[in-house]
Amino acid sequence: MRWVRLFALVFAAAVMTGCNEDLFDAESDLVIINESVCNVTIFVDGREAFVVRAGSDRTLDDIGPGRHVIEALDEHGNLVERRTIDLANSEDYYWFIYDC
Repeated sequence: MRWVRLFALVFAAAVMTGCNEDLFDAESDLVIINESVCNVTIFVDGREAFVVRAGSDRTLDDIGPGRHVIEALDEHGNLVERRTIDLANSEDYYWFIYDC
């Protein structure tokens, strides 16, 4: 019983002190970091998700676990890069785009 109280106390202290919420994040996120000089449009599983400006980044929250096809197209609609990713629960994917 003493260990249960100790665990409860430590858990409560972590929550009250602003423990990093990412520690308990169960979502699978897609993070795009565009290091190229072009704006790119990101498609996820065939649907347009967002535009990432040159030199910036964007996040698609909770893409979900499983297999996904992600594509980056330049401003003229030309394919820059395509990737197929397999995400586990709570796994994030970081995609760095360097050229366009």
